[in-house]
Amino acid sequence: MNERITTAFPIRSYPYRVYYADTDAGGVVYYAQYLRMFEQTRTLYLEDCGISLTELADINCLFVCRRAEVDYISSAKLGDHLDIETKISELGKTHVTFSYTITCPMRKNQDGAATLIAEGITKLVSIREKEGHVRPIRIPKTVLDALSTNKSPLPVGVQTG
Repeated sequence: MNERITTAFPIRSYPYRVYYADTDAGGVVYYAQYLRMFEQTRTLYLEDCGISLTELADINCLFVCRRAEVDYISSAKLGDHLDIETKISELGKTHVTFSYTITCPMRKNQDGAATLIAEGITKLVSIREKEGHVRPIRIPKTVLDALSTNKSPLPVGVQTG
């Protein structure tokens, strides 16, 4: 397979504060909210690489989710301050896979490390829509170049949520 599976891409950490709207009636983060957190940090990651999803949409290049997985380890709760580590784990000609690790530094495990909340992935495919039909396309060279040459970690992103 002609894919680049690599650890050469930086891991970027984004803060996230849990608000009431993120939770169920018991103050625990609703399970589907983790996918929204992934979406937000993935967008920030791309923006940190200089990639504008709006500009890509203007040239009829869209990224759609082909696969999403979440492993729920521990519950995040109302008021928690989370760290969401986001990285590219696989980059192909027509797809990119992001990996995520969500921790809660304000709650420590028995080893004194931040409590692991969830881990997951999303695999996105680059598509184009034409006359009502959607088909996969190659990721534009400018996007591949931006992802491939932007290997040094940037400062922590802005508050999301």
